[in-house]
Amino acid sequence: MSTDRRGALLDFLLEAVAAEGTSPFPADVLAGMRRVARCEAVSYMEWSPRELLEFSLTADEPETVMRVWAAYPLVRDYDPLPGGADRGSPLPHGEWLGRPLTISDFISDREFRSGGLYAEVCRPLGVRAVMKVFLPTGGATGASFVFDTTRSRFTDGDRLAVQRVVPALVQLRRNARARGTYPALRESTAAARIRLQRLSPRERVVLARAAAGETTTAIGSALFIGHGTVRKHLEHIYAKLEVHNRAEAAAIYAQDRVVTEHIPDAP
Repeated sequence: MSTDRRGALLDFLLEAVAAEGTSPFPADVLAGMRRVARCEAVSYMEWSPRELLEFSLTADEPETVMRVWAAYPLVRDYDPLPGGADRGSPLPHGEWLGRPLTISDFISDREFRSGGLYAEVCRPLGVRAVMKVFLPTGGATGASFVFDTTRSRFTDGDRLAVQRVVPALVQLRRNARARGTYPALRESTAAARIRLQRLSPRERVVLARAAAGETTTAIGSALFIGHGTVRKHLEHIYAKLEVHNRAEAAAIYAQDRVVTEHIPDAP
């Protein structure tokens, strides 16, 4: 890999790591990928089988690109590497994940240029080759980068450069998801935390053991108190937490533990 290419990779990663928003690859960050893959336009999107969840684009004239790409749903069947939520499209094939793939890997240049995708989308933009990378998301959503170039093809060097950055792309996406999830999770558990503060130290111990699945008898034996006393503690706990049973009380306890113990360790 050339020095220029390595510098482009480093610049992109530094810019992406410094991002603080919940969008994993906004347009200003995505711009660095143009130098990595040496192309004119890069887009990123996430989708479920029913809707588009995230989209960003970097190009010299993004408005023009968007106007032309509005025709994509009409010619989507000509794309051997489809992705997106149009017409309830499925998630990408498993063998595609993490691999830089070009349209020429699946159909000939002649087939590509005689199809609707080229006629309606690529030719108006001067695009001669398209490369895509589908990220493994580990869930029920798809995520992909699309690279467009006016050159005749993407080189092996282009593919290698993109391939090397895929693990970082996966981690950067996780980071953004964590930044978006943590505030929402803290907000959703604020009421639970207030209720937990109503418990006495002894009641907190009883609740912790009950949430861990210990029986009333086991809790009594561990704390050297009678079965009836444990039940009385549980009744007080239910009243203070405004719940009706052990399962609901345990859920509140577990929710607070997720926020205070696990989320801060997220990337």
